[in-house]
Amino acid sequence: MKILHATISKTGGRKRNEDYCGCYAKDGLLCAVLADGLGGHRGGEKASRTVVQSVLEDFGDHPDCSAEGLHRYFIRANKRLAEGQVYEPHLAGMKTTLVIWAGNHQRGIWGHIGDSRLYHFRGGKMISCTKDHSLPQKLADIGEIDPSEIRHHEDRNRLTAVMDGSESMKWQILEKPVELERRDALLLCTDGFWEYLDEEEMEESFRNSSDPQEWLEIMEDKIRERAPKDQDNYTAIALTVK
Repeated sequence: MKILHATISKTGGRKRNEDYCGCYAKDGLLCAVLADGLGGHRGGEKASRTVVQSVLEDFGDHPDCSAEGLHRYFIRANKRLAEGQVYEPHLAGMKTTLVIWAGNHQRGIWGHIGDSRLYHFRGGKMISCTKDHSLPQKLADIGEIDPSEIRHHEDRNRLTAVMDGSESMKWQILEKPVELERRDALLLCTDGFWEYLDEEEMEESFRNSSDPQEWLEIMEDKIRERAPKDQDNYTAIALTVK
């Protein structure tokens, strides 16, 4: 077996793309990283690029697919974000979400902060999804709204945790790697992507695709059909075990 990957990152209806993503393969291992920046005055662009490049560089130097390894990647990325805020004071308010996946075709581990998500599919069906760090997610957790309502909730952009250079360390990481099977799939995506696709459509698109690139293209077609002209940036990384 092997793991295949593909990426997509588009500006949507905005003037600039504040999302950033990338993958790094080394010694049979793969690291996939995605971020959605916030902050204005190009701060979002800088924040997302800073943390993604930090993780990929660290993985390239010291590939580690353990919970401890991901924790170190988060810490280093957060530190570099803080350093950037000092060097460029006009970007002191820059923040970003972050999702990291690391592993191979046999197993993988992931961590996240913010409302960028990681979905895990098996047998063409979603079996897990990260929980957003947002106000609507908190409401869903206590039963005030259904999880499906998060997608269009009026407060969906009110995040409760992001990478901001502080020492809060609110990211969440799996305790141990998850075993993978043939035809498993993983989808890392920003809110500009998952906002216009429900989980059943992600599943259907996967079943109708032959590789990760086609899976992303099918989903992008659906997004472009229904998103408004001023839609947010949208970014995703698709991984499939073949």
